Amino acid sequence: MYLERLKNLKAYKTETTPCKVKLSSNESPFDLSEKLKERIKEEIVKINFQRYPDPHAKELKEALAKFVSEEENLEVSPENLVLGNGSDEIIHLLITVIGDLKNPVMYPVPSFPMYQVSSDVVGRPKAEFLLDDNFQLTEEGIQEALKQNPDIAFFASPNNPTGNSFDSKLIMKVIEKGIFTVIDEAYIHFSDKENFLKVALEYDNVVVLRTMSKVGLASIRLGYMIAKKDVAREIDKGRLPFNITYPTQVIGKIVLTEGKEELKSQIKAVKEERKRVMEEISKIPSVTVYPSDANFFLMKTPDGNKTHQELIKRGVLTRNMSHLPKMENCIRVSIGRKEENDEFIKAMREIFT
Repeated sequence: MYLERLKNLKAYKTETTPCKVKLSSNESPFDLSEKLKERIKEEIVKINFQRYPDPHAKELKEALAKFVSEEENLEVSPENLVLGNGSDEIIHLLITVIGDLKNPVMYPVPSFPMYQVSSDVVGRPKAEFLLDDNFQLTEEGIQEALKQNPDIAFFASPNNPTGNSFDSKLIMKVIEKGIFTVIDEAYIHFSDKENFLKVALEYDNVVVLRTMSKVGLASIRLGYMIAKKDVAREIDKGRLPFNITYPTQVIGKIVLTEGKEELKSQIKAVKEERKRVMEEISKIPSVTVYPSDANFFLMKTPDGNKTHQELIKRGVLTRNMSHLPKMENCIRVSIGRKEENDEFIKAMREIFT
């Protein structure tokens, strides 16, 4: 009887089929350089593994604040940050602490499934609304969701799994209604569109989420929230103690300082490969390629399930999204290294020739 509430819970699922080329999880295709790894080794051996890590991750926060400030040309301080064991943990924290648990969590579909998963885990109602056929927000959908009186709204922009950025004017309408609004910018490093960081630093009801997982550090699970100092301070009260491990703090600090140019170079390479791969796949007459501001893109084929399986037969793992609303026959493809992308392009040509 104690687990009754979890019986119908739909857990987060990922694609784990073993393949030579893995283009399914939106990870960076690039590992850290040997030089950076050597620096990390030097610092890791100094850790007192029997001790708890710094509960406030002071040095990591300082490095992260400086990294974001330089990247955005805005003043971001450590007091503007809340750190999470991946941005997933912060999503769960926000759904748990913001507003009344009896009031809905608002988000569009299709979008990042953790909004639904975390809402269900805490037993919170959901105000879901559909994107249009171009995977954009609609004023009608937003208005219908707002009628359910949500306390918190999530917008992933660029959106996962569609890859596109949302209309900022429509998001601002939700913000102006006074709804606590979370802009999930996990993929913002691959976008040239304007972000919401400045808004988050000015408004009491807006926060921005980002992560290091998409730019080369998925293994250490480091997400972060940016908000006004007083907002960040209050939300940080609900954070679990010692949630950022000592190794994560050490690795994160080194990469954000000594490795920041390496990260920028890798991001640039992904954006260039995205353009090339999307152009090549667009040449296949029966495949539709959707615009992307992320480190992946979405394509639609005549039979998504069959295409997904045929790619696996050729050693290429992608993510079949056909089970989601509005995404019948759609496949999400992460951008890999050039040689991996060439394998994918070759496989697609074989399938559709």
